[in-house]
Amino acid sequence: MPRRRNTVILERIKLVLALACMAGMAYVFTFYLDSDIGVVVCAFLILAPLLSVLLAWIAARHVTVTLSAPDCLPKGRHFAVRLHAVFGARLPVPFLRVKFAQEANFAPDDPRAVQSAMTFTEPLDMEHGLRALYAGRGLVGAETLYVSDYLGLAQFPVKDPPGAVRIGVIPLVPELTGAGMMLRTVNDIVMTDDEEEETNVLYASQSTPGYIHRDYLPGDDLRRINWKMSAKRRKLMIRMDEAASTVRPTLVLDLAPQHDASGLALRERMMEGALGLLRLLVRQGIVCSLRYPTDGGWTMLPLDTEDSVQEAAIALADADFSGDSQRIDPGVRADHAGAVIVFTSMPDAALDAALGGFKDCGYLLCVCPVTEPLPTLANADALWQMDESFGFTSLRK
Repeated sequence: MPRRRNTVILERIKLVLALACMAGMAYVFTFYLDSDIGVVVCAFLILAPLLSVLLAWIAARHVTVTLSAPDCLPKGRHFAVRLHAVFGARLPVPFLRVKFAQEANFAPDDPRAVQSAMTFTEPLDMEHGLRALYAGRGLVGAETLYVSDYLGLAQFPVKDPPGAVRIGVIPLVPELTGAGMMLRTVNDIVMTDDEEEETNVLYASQSTPGYIHRDYLPGDDLRRINWKMSAKRRKLMIRMDEAASTVRPTLVLDLAPQHDASGLALRERMMEGALGLLRLLVRQGIVCSLRYPTDGGWTMLPLDTEDSVQEAAIALADADFSGDSQRIDPGVRADHAGAVIVFTSMPDAALDAALGGFKDCGYLLCVCPVTEPLPTLANADALWQMDESFGFTSLRK
């Protein structure tokens, strides 16, 4: 704000100096050189600025400006926001001056203001090049949009400036190579009856027959490998020897709106780590639910395939993570999940209090970024940290 005020003051000083110079030149011609030429010069110096300023004032009220941009695009992609201006009056048109502004999700090719002349016969098209840096929703708009007269004496804001365009940046779905222990923990909590065996039938409290199986993870007991099923599926499968369950986990994103680069980077990392874990879970045949805040409410997405996880990434591109006052979606209770995984960027006392209200929903597992001091979250049954390389470290199991 102070910088903009200083710019306005400098523009006004320049205008005063220009008018003073013109008045001085008219005075010299009129009284010391040639009075006839002085009269012509005075007429020119009066009429020309008035006419130039009048045309700029008319143009500012008759020019129509629109902005357009892609709705969403992958992270790292270069793109352009296009400005389209049409002048509705058949008069000489002065200059259109625009300075774009963008949120920290994007990096501009050139942050300087640009100026271009218009005609009443052809529309004016301008492009503002940008690169998508961070995942999530971001805004790009015209910070200043003026019509400047020919002599540069005055600037008039466009009467109906366009609103900022909303652009979604799609997060990546990473391959989590350092999440073996984390996946095993979730697998041991959330089990699905992948396939029934005809021998050694086990009956659960739900009277559901069959062994429970999951993918082999390094460190598992080799004696529990089901070789028959492993040969059929062409990958090692571990027999859990436990009762079948219909538990389906719910993953909740507890992320706040961010406007600076460091906050956006942290939010993006938690978002992508959650998507990577969801892909690992659906690969195990575990149907999941994803809940996240946006536009003052909550959105729930069911996930059962890798394609659905990619679709969730596209949906998250348009999320602003401005939810209601609840840190965890109350709709979790309707999922009857039995296991709730919370990816949070704010492992604070408010989240711990919110977790206390969901103790009856089953196992509560929280994943937070690497922070100092270490978070406590006493109401969480398990607490993990995720580093910048998507490596998971258990703080409490």
